[in-house]
Amino acid sequence: MFGIGMPELILIAVVALIVFGPKKLPDLAKSMGRAVREFQKATSELKETFHVDSEVAEAKKAFNEFHSEVNKAIQSEVNRPDKPVAAETQAPAAPPGPAPAATPAEPSAADKLEELKKAFETWNAEKSSAANAPETPPPPAPPSADKPKSA
Repeated sequence: MFGIGMPELILIAVVALIVFGPKKLPDLAKSMGRAVREFQKATSELKETFHVDSEVAEAKKAFNEFHSEVNKAIQSEVNRPDKPVAAETQAPAAPPGPAPAATPAEPSAADKLEELKKAFETWNAEKSSAANAPETPPPPAPPSADKPKSA
């Protein structure tokens, strides 16, 4: 330990005994022990904070990579022509019979991209506000419209 041997420790203890006296030496040792313990506790908390921050940074990096991959895939879908016209003209005609039920129009890739961006921004805002805001109970739910009100 720092190149201090047993004779040096004995000499330091004797000098401390002479300087502080036998009455104050135990109190001094106790306060030194508390200070060392608090220092160790603070360093361990700091290490834990750095560890959590690094985990959050890794998760955010992975999410951003996923987000960029999704954006690339959606952009490639937007830029790709839907269906070749020749393939539609060669398709066999539908047999006569009842008409198929009308299917709701699927949103375009650009609409999907905008929806994903809005969802990501909302999630990011909620995440940052949850980290900065203290714990608060959720607001009470509005009264249900299904229940009849009595006078």
